[in-house]
Amino acid sequence: MVAGGVSLAMLPAREVKPPPKETLAAPPTQVAVVDGGTLRLQDQVVLLQGVQPPSRGTPCAVDQDCGAAAANALAAMVREAPVACQVTGSDPMGRPFAVCQASGTELNSAVVAAGWARAENGVPALKRAEDTARAERRGVWAAGRATDR
Repeated sequence: MVAGGVSLAMLPAREVKPPPKETLAAPPTQVAVVDGGTLRLQDQVVLLQGVQPPSRGTPCAVDQDCGAAAANALAAMVREAPVACQVTGSDPMGRPFAVCQASGTELNSAVVAAGWARAENGVPALKRAEDTARAERRGVWAAGRATDR
């Protein structure tokens, strides 16, 4: 028995690899904006990880819907560009969370930096982008719009 244990120890170590991260991608004609933090790539709904956009119907300024403005801002970022998303997890409903890119721009950071979404707690890079957008009064942080939390 001891000899068997020794022979197993002499076997080359197998490299243990984490499961590959899933990538979701779509050409421009198959990308749709659901809201300021959600995309539909072909038939798959994808949530931008760490991004909390305002809900549609949330007022920003006189006669302006912050949720619609956030969706429009994200739509401008993905217009006529293929989108690729690296899945990082999923929500309780099974929808994937992801970090997405279009035209060399990380969409998660870009929508927060533009001031059209808040950063979720626990995402330091997005929190810094939110703080800058807030200080520079961009998007929902513009004068007369969203209140500080």
